[in-house]
Amino acid sequence: MTHFEIDVNGQTLPADRSWQFGMGNDHAHQILRTDMCEHMKLAHDELGLKYVRFHGIFNDDMYTYSTFRDFAPMPGDKHRVREMNFRQAGVAYDNVLKCGMKPFVELSMMPKHLARGKSQGLHYPNNIYPPKDYARWGEFITAFIRFLLNRYGEDEVAEWYFEVWNEPDLKVFFKGSQSEYFKMYEVASKAIKKVCPRLRVGGPSTSACRWIGDFLAFCKASGSPCDFVSTHHYPGDGFGNMIAVSDYPKIFSLMRGAMKKGSRLDEAMSAMFFHPEKAAKVPKGALIKMDDDLVSRAGGKEVFISEWNSMAIFSAPIHDEKYSACFALKSVLDLKGKIKGYMFWCISDIFEELLQVNRPFHGGYGVINSDGIPKPNFWAFKLLSKLGDERIKLPADPAADVEIAAFKKGGEIQVLVYAQTNDPREDKTFNVTFTVNAEASGVSVESIDDDSCNPKRVWREMGAPDNPTPAQVEEIKARSALKSSPAAFECGGGKTTIKTTLKSNDIRMFTLKIKEI
Repeated sequence: MTHFEIDVNGQTLPADRSWQFGMGNDHAHQILRTDMCEHMKLAHDELGLKYVRFHGIFNDDMYTYSTFRDFAPMPGDKHRVREMNFRQAGVAYDNVLKCGMKPFVELSMMPKHLARGKSQGLHYPNNIYPPKDYARWGEFITAFIRFLLNRYGEDEVAEWYFEVWNEPDLKVFFKGSQSEYFKMYEVASKAIKKVCPRLRVGGPSTSACRWIGDFLAFCKASGSPCDFVSTHHYPGDGFGNMIAVSDYPKIFSLMRGAMKKGSRLDEAMSAMFFHPEKAAKVPKGALIKMDDDLVSRAGGKEVFISEWNSMAIFSAPIHDEKYSACFALKSVLDLKGKIKGYMFWCISDIFEELLQVNRPFHGGYGVINSDGIPKPNFWAFKLLSKLGDERIKLPADPAADVEIAAFKKGGEIQVLVYAQTNDPREDKTFNVTFTVNAEASGVSVESIDDDSCNPKRVWREMGAPDNPTPAQVEEIKARSALKSSPAAFECGGGKTTIKTTLKSNDIRMFTLKIKEI
């Protein structure tokens, strides 16, 4: 039995809201879809998100730089007839604004006519080369910024953030060297500031908190503007990639097995890349240790984690399950008010870095599935959005099996009890009691567990239809929505005591209406 004591008159600290700064959301061409916009608006309205970040505003499917030869090749025409046009980029940003959010602009990828070479890193057309002519790259950025200022006005665009590229340390996103990225950043950042000094620009947008010291040193030496530091992390980053060369024989064997069985796309990818035994080796609280180290290296600048999630592996089943919800909840509650924006990756399962997987629950990164159904991690963020601004300071052991957090909100005390573990295979049971030194007139509880906020389970009970009807979608939403119910409690001697049972990665939030605080 685990027991906690909560002193409602104890020291408090401000609740960390950095996760509400924003979330990521695939790539620009997807932002033109009506269903993607519906998902963004739902995330804004229900979770309170302020910004959205996505890749590829300069991808060739956005037609930002075109030549006559792209439409009708003519003898002797070597792309001399060309134009820059940001009309589709404007539609994407219009859609973001209509959803109630603002863009966290990622300046990527390279239009093919500006790129040094031809290489596509993902399923969609993202040229990952640096520019062949840095002067033309600067002219392109200048034209883009002028377009935004003309369309939206300086006061609006000054509230946005401009991040140069995405994960230039990874070959799948950048086929250039660190020095080439730094040069590309220098040219872009100086172009932005020359057009409008009020605009905010930063980087290096690396994976695993890499390059920070080198980047800041370069900015100082070159006089490149840098208003903020941005980077990414996922559990396992601090210990190398989850998949090593030594894993390849096993992966190939699993793929051959999937072919023999005639597995579906998501099943085959999950079999190949989801390795729960590796996730289990990641220590609890690994992200917060990386956050603290990052802040210490950021030179006092604002820090953005512009991507994070419970796992960097696409098609990992845990993205659709309570595992992701509890990981997200703990990660946010571990924050110490040092990060400006803690941007989960990502809003929607409408996502095609590898390909668009159409099965309703396929282990996508989103908090909302492709049919618009909120997943368990969505409901974890919903609980976080409901918390009061004052967090009661409690003794904490971030490595404990069961953790607790308490908040004040008017005449209520909100208590979160959660049993986060990085081992997807774990299924332990924990008996917990906690005592609050105030008498409650009523207590309610909201849960995320195997029975509550579990749309994947409801879908399976329906027979796991590949294409749920609109009626089935609405039924799944209704049956898996976050619900509040009365909770048992005992009062006496000026105290309230509550008992509960949790399994691994379960979450309970108790709301106590206090007679007098």
